[in-house]
Amino acid sequence: MSQTPALLRATAWLLLLLLGSAVARPAAADDAMLLSLIDLSPEEAATREIAFDTARALKKNKQVRYTDFDAALNLGGEEIQTSSAKTAEQLVKSGMTKLKAGNADDAAEDFDNAVGNYLIAYAVLGDTTVVPKTMALLGAAMFLSGDPKGAAKNFEKAVQADQKTTLDVSEFSPKAQAALDTARKNVSGREEVDFEIRTDPPNARVYVNGRYMGLTPTFATSTKGDQLIAISKQGFKRKARKVTIDKAGQVVDEHLEAAQRAVAFDSVARGLVKVVAGENSPDSLSSVGGLTGTPYVLLLRASGAREKMRVQMALANLDSRQVINQVARDIKWENRDKETREQIDKMVDEVMKPRTIVAPDMPGEVQAKPIYKRWWFWTILVAVAGGSAAAYALAPGPKATAPQYQAGTGGLLIQF
Repeated sequence: MSQTPALLRATAWLLLLLLGSAVARPAAADDAMLLSLIDLSPEEAATREIAFDTARALKKNKQVRYTDFDAALNLGGEEIQTSSAKTAEQLVKSGMTKLKAGNADDAAEDFDNAVGNYLIAYAVLGDTTVVPKTMALLGAAMFLSGDPKGAAKNFEKAVQADQKTTLDVSEFSPKAQAALDTARKNVSGREEVDFEIRTDPPNARVYVNGRYMGLTPTFATSTKGDQLIAISKQGFKRKARKVTIDKAGQVVDEHLEAAQRAVAFDSVARGLVKVVAGENSPDSLSSVGGLTGTPYVLLLRASGAREKMRVQMALANLDSRQVINQVARDIKWENRDKETREQIDKMVDEVMKPRTIVAPDMPGEVQAKPIYKRWWFWTILVAVAGGSAAAYALAPGPKATAPQYQAGTGGLLIQF
């Protein structure tokens, strides 16, 4: 019986750990869901527009950490671009340190190399505003190193590359900031021109100087000068070009090549279409999990005519190979106006509602309730806790008995 308190203390600690784990679960559930979007729609402009708006809705959903499926499909084929982006980041950090230390010449060299590396990586950049920002830093470094003409040239490049971003170099020099403001006025005063962008195949997403221009073939409007063009389409390699547009009516043609892992995706796409339709296909979800690299995926399929598009969405847990939720709706997509885009937003919000998934009790069964919300969990927990407390209260303490010694036991008794 002397071991009973220690055993009960261990049981109490175990209960505390269980309670702490149960309490901690809701916090973990509040973490954003790492998710990719897979478009399984037929090849049409309307369906690709719906896919773009679905991605837009996911990016602004607080429950989601969105990752582009294009990056996963091109894994292994964009090493140069990704390496260049990392190099550019390091060069910017180095240049900032040198610029703040007053070494403008060396800082300008770092920023110049960073711009070159960013342009190589432009197609894979998650945030293209780093390019004009680095160009502005290059202009500031050149201005401080005694090259105002070179600074003005790079300031204009920065503004041209992203005319919406507020560029600021005032912390380094008020005069450099004044030169940047002058460059902004010069660029805004240039003639605006329209030019066309085409791709083979069509319906690719196009960004010009960081602004989304629509699906190819499409017209873009910008001020005369260099244009940074980024093109992406699911299943194809991402591309970027710097093109000089000096007159209206110019045409930019691009041929797109299949993504590095396009064949692997095509082999599972048919099974994923069945999943969206409501069929149970764990093998398809398992296979696509190896492609996305994310634990969750939103499968999208839009079909029909613009007058009545059938839009289906299925949220799947790739780790458990289960569909968590599905929604479907008929949407008029004739004008692609604010109302139609809001319907896509509502569908995304609806399909993202059940966020906490646990292992199923039976094969194919999905549970939305975590274990700590099950009545039997707390019943067992309280019963164990109560029983332990009662046992502890009723357990007799160890009895103090005088030592007894017998001949031959080796004991030594000292008496006075």
